[in-house]
Amino acid sequence: MLSLLYVYPQFHMVSFTLVARKHIEYLRRLGLADVHELDELSLPSYVPHLRYHAVLHPWVYVYHRFLQVRLNALNENLKNRFNKYLEWWRSNFNQLVAVDVCDSDKMSDYAVNLLNEADRVVVPSNYCVEVYRSSGVKKPVHRIPHGVDPEWYTTPNVWEVAPAKAINPSLLEVYLYKLRKKKRLLLFWLWHSEERKGWSEVRLLYERLVRERGDVVLLLKTMTPNSPAFQQVMHLGAIQVYGWLSDYDKIALYDLADVTLMFSRGGAFEANALESLARGVPAITSDKGPWIDYVPPFLQVKAGERVKVFENNVIHVGYGYKVDVEDALNKIHDILENYDDYKARAEEWRGKTLSSEYRWDVVVNKLVKIIQG
Repeated sequence: MLSLLYVYPQFHMVSFTLVARKHIEYLRRLGLADVHELDELSLPSYVPHLRYHAVLHPWVYVYHRFLQVRLNALNENLKNRFNKYLEWWRSNFNQLVAVDVCDSDKMSDYAVNLLNEADRVVVPSNYCVEVYRSSGVKKPVHRIPHGVDPEWYTTPNVWEVAPAKAINPSLLEVYLYKLRKKKRLLLFWLWHSEERKGWSEVRLLYERLVRERGDVVLLLKTMTPNSPAFQQVMHLGAIQVYGWLSDYDKIALYDLADVTLMFSRGGAFEANALESLARGVPAITSDKGPWIDYVPPFLQVKAGERVKVFENNVIHVGYGYKVDVEDALNKIHDILENYDDYKARAEEWRGKTLSSEYRWDVVVNKLVKIIQG
């Protein structure tokens, strides 16, 4: 069995944490690897007792911190021997596997230099493979997409059967509101990064929709109650669900939605569109970005203005695209006027295209094959 050291953020919860834990869960569940977990903050002081294959996730942040901590621990006379130390440290592992992302269409030279220190590199989309290669990453770059639990494809609609578990009271309130008011719900996840997630475009689109039809409500999923974004649209009738949701509650949330808006300007994968489609709910995205790997063309809309994704970011230094709001508006009108047809096509897409590849059990089998070379 593969002996694996998996280094990832445990001291705080970020998206990398969630993906890493799914990798680890399924590696163990399927008996594919003996996994030893390590928080990224512990790596600089860690000396392995076995000769592991080491996965660092996300590589650039984790490896950068490791280098800085080890360098700072040396006096000036020893710093010129740091490469010797690194050579010794690396010799403790069978190989170093970088798992990371691209949030724009170019990686910085500094990030590329760090990535070229790995033995092999794993990213979640074809888009990122091309970004890494065009930015100058010389090591083998492999695509391993994100996934969902197999149950996402098989669980019946939560609101159409007797509930298997207790349902979050906030979601029940939304369900009753939808029935009572006869509204169509547009779901938008805004956990963080308003600009990168395309909040400005979502807000503009919703303002237009409210003027043009009376049956649509924006459902914002946020981290905190009464978020600044929610305050900007609450006068337009938007509603909000906030806080942490279990996987079952996330399924219930998507099952409430009629359409999911995924308007990100940049990103490496953007799981919300996949999660929506795994529930058979149409998800609208632009036609440029990593999501075109798994979003069907009939749900893609034209990309708009090309923009810098981040200012003064030392890793992701390139550009992405806004969604063309006019084209997205036309698409939403078309979906809502022909909903049964779009719903059937989305259901067919998830069954024929998504369910055989975008599952965590399939994902980790691919990961193991890459690690084993």
